[in-house]
Amino acid sequence: MASRRTFGLFVAFTCSLSTALAADASPVIVRVGSASMTQADVARRLAALPSYQLARYGSTPEEQKKRFVAEVLVPEMLFGEEAFQKKLDAAPNVQDKVREALRDSVDRGIREDALKAQPITPEEIKKYYDENKARYETPKRIKVWRIQVPDEAAAKAVIAIAKGADGPKRWSEEARERSLDKATAQRSGDLGFVRPDGTTDVPRVQVDPAVYAAVDKVPDGTVVPTPLKEGEHYSVLWRRGSIEATKRTLEDESDSIRQLLERRRIETGRQELLKRLKTEQVKESHPELLEHIEVEQTGPSRREMLRDGGARRRRDGGALKAPRPEPDEPK
Repeated sequence: MASRRTFGLFVAFTCSLSTALAADASPVIVRVGSASMTQADVARRLAALPSYQLARYGSTPEEQKKRFVAEVLVPEMLFGEEAFQKKLDAAPNVQDKVREALRDSVDRGIREDALKAQPITPEEIKKYYDENKARYETPKRIKVWRIQVPDEAAAKAVIAIAKGADGPKRWSEEARERSLDKATAQRSGDLGFVRPDGTTDVPRVQVDPAVYAAVDKVPDGTVVPTPLKEGEHYSVLWRRGSIEATKRTLEDESDSIRQLLERRRIETGRQELLKRLKTEQVKESHPELLEHIEVEQTGPSRREMLRDGGARRRRDGGALKAPRPEPDEPK
């Protein structure tokens, strides 16, 4: 009951606060104690309701307006006035909610002002696209296994061993036992997906571009028939698969780039305002006193999370569903 009363007070307080901030000259429709609701206030509240919610207040616009005021706005104002009479607006949790509402209102203003003063232009979008083409143009990539041996004869022996139905098994054994590339020997010589410039999708693994050129001449699933000389060693290469090149055009990415640039512009405005307000408004700060505040760990412990996860795995047949990834900037 207390939480419901607090929420009612918060809604009523913020409603009356926004009414006072609006300071418009529209006629008053209803007045309760020191609070009033003008024609503009009612119109704003009605405009925020979708049509299916309006329908619950009546079949005609006139009926909907009257019932909405009588059943929603007047009770809000009555609860709010009662709360003011009891000085509930001084309660810490209510003040926290009011500060949060004011903060959100200022933040919305920052967004509107930043984009109104400096709207994102097509030239900015194109500039960002041109500077970050690597994010939108991905070259063809080939998955490569490689075994490095000291001489050509040994390389030809590996090529012969890789043939047949159990070729991958024998290849893995050869890689573990004989490959001079110890960084990849324990994973069948897997270099990952190799790009034309020799870079790969495996951290800290880069090869001679000649490796890509050699495997690019054979189909997926094929061992390159001729060993490749790399420095003092000979390499046997197995093309395991490939991903074709992709290209996202400026038109494809225009909307996502605009949103990214808008977020940056808004964040710049937010940080500039914070910097100014800290200089002007922060009068005292005593972070050393924080050590006297006890923080209670209200969330589940790691042991409880692991225990609950095990129970879910048993219920779900042994596997937890992967969380849905959050949207991010284009890679």
